[in-house]
Amino acid sequence: LHQSPPTRTRARCARAGRAPWAWGGGGAAQSGVLFAMARVLQKIADARQWYTDLSVGEKGLIAMSIGMVSGTLYGTYERRYKFRMPESDFLVATTYTVPANKKKEFEAAWSDAARLAQRQPGYEWTKTYKALDWDDSPFHYISFRMWNEEISYKRMVTYDSTWKELQRRLGEVCTSQSSAYRVIVDDSVRRIIE
Repeated sequence: LHQSPPTRTRARCARAGRAPWAWGGGGAAQSGVLFAMARVLQKIADARQWYTDLSVGEKGLIAMSIGMVSGTLYGTYERRYKFRMPESDFLVATTYTVPANKKKEFEAAWSDAARLAQRQPGYEWTKTYKALDWDDSPFHYISFRMWNEEISYKRMVTYDSTWKELQRRLGEVCTSQSSAYRVIVDDSVRRIIE
């Protein structure tokens, strides 16, 4: 007569007078796991008994402590996530009005300024657009330059003497106006390549 392994195990346990969970092919490993589970359950029961013996003030102190530790862990997680996935939030938009006879001089001076900005800490990217209808446009070029934060941009504008010289050269060939913006809505699709 052929029996499946669980049936044979039950039959052996019945002959030996033991419960099926107390006997098995695992032997020491199974009893070790059961012993560890029993210890964990006993610790939980002891903790419940200890907690019920506390006064209301002591229970409040425990609750505040758990809240403080949980808040610290959550805040640390959020902060580390922001460092892993930094978001730039300082966009400088500059418009340039250039006389038609000074296009080449403007483009050379602008390129020098763009190369300098690219080497600065905190620089992210630059996009520059040229007007398609030169005569009817209120400005001829518009440039968007993204910085990781305002202080990175201010550091270059305030302390870099090369930047000041390049801005002086740009001022000779065009008139410009800059404004800073922060992102409030971003509906672009993000693609993360890992």
